[in-house]
Amino acid sequence: MSFMSSVRTRYLAWSHSTPLPDLSDAAPPVFQHWHIFDKSTCKWVFVQPSPLNAQGRSETSTPIPQTPNLQLLTWNIDAFGGRHEARMEGILSSLQQMLVNGNCPDIVLFQEVSRKALAYLLQNAWAREFWISSEADETNWADVPFATMTLLSRSRFGGLSGNPGSNPESTSPPTAAVSNGLFFLGPVWRVKYPSRFNRDALCCDIFWNRTTRIRLVNVHLDSLPIQPNRRPRQVAIAASLLRTASVGRGVIAGDWNTVTEEDMALAQKNSLTDAWEHLHPGEDGFTWGLDGTGEPFPPGRLDRVAVLGIRLVDIRVVHPQTLPTAIDSRGERIASGNGEIVPWSDHSGLVCSFVIDGATGNDRND
Repeated sequence: MSFMSSVRTRYLAWSHSTPLPDLSDAAPPVFQHWHIFDKSTCKWVFVQPSPLNAQGRSETSTPIPQTPNLQLLTWNIDAFGGRHEARMEGILSSLQQMLVNGNCPDIVLFQEVSRKALAYLLQNAWAREFWISSEADETNWADVPFATMTLLSRSRFGGLSGNPGSNPESTSPPTAAVSNGLFFLGPVWRVKYPSRFNRDALCCDIFWNRTTRIRLVNVHLDSLPIQPNRRPRQVAIAASLLRTASVGRGVIAGDWNTVTEEDMALAQKNSLTDAWEHLHPGEDGFTWGLDGTGEPFPPGRLDRVAVLGIRLVDIRVVHPQTLPTAIDSRGERIASGNGEIVPWSDHSGLVCSFVIDGATGNDRND
């Protein structure tokens, strides 16, 4: 990192009250906004993180009786398949069913979100009502055809202080208020690391008990066994982002594209805990290639969740269903459209539950 880039990173860290590492080979972070859908204007509008005072405390004295637990879903939703809108509809319907069953994730990390899939999600009534989005359009995607996005549950991360959009003359964005789950929004930003495919890490901070910072890093690491391998450096950068988050608590999750032997131990090499290996030692946990279409690559655990400073509770694989099919005269399912059975994605998702141990409210923004 050049001297000026280092100065810029330090300024951004100070101005956003967000501890950031100096990274020699990554561009300075690019901060963006959280968004909620405002019914009064029929638009996604940006919302400010909860204000913190000089000690890093949110400006509220609400008691904190609950257990700081969260559930996270990560899923590469396949930007290369057809019928983007229908596949996104299927994935959202599965989330809705999880909500009905009482086990809906609080955090959703998507990778390979195509522009068509993004447009569908942003127009979906259920997504508008229940989720806070890192994206309101394609502004943060530069020239890439697909990207990552993060969704946070409005019920766990709060509503708004005031009615956004109710005063057209106001230039002040709405501010996140305390939620029933007592988690608070922090900043959201992207870090562009060395990549052949112009990929980045989508980062955000969330807060428990007003001061306990948890950092989430949504990654789509470089694809294919191309040498030199960029994935080790990409994970190292993501891990450094976690370690600079106050006392160092957080999650790196997404499509790690682990296709070489070197990739398999990247979590351990960076002193992170691989959630699947920790909770299901010796089990495959494959998230890609199970349908036999991945040749010459065998089925693999391409999608991973790695943590630092938090306690893992559970992790499970969520396999994609297929788009609706027709029924023939014999009552058997047949492919619709062009005759192809279309899964929601070529990847399976992962749902991981964890607890924030030691969340005493004493983390500092040093």
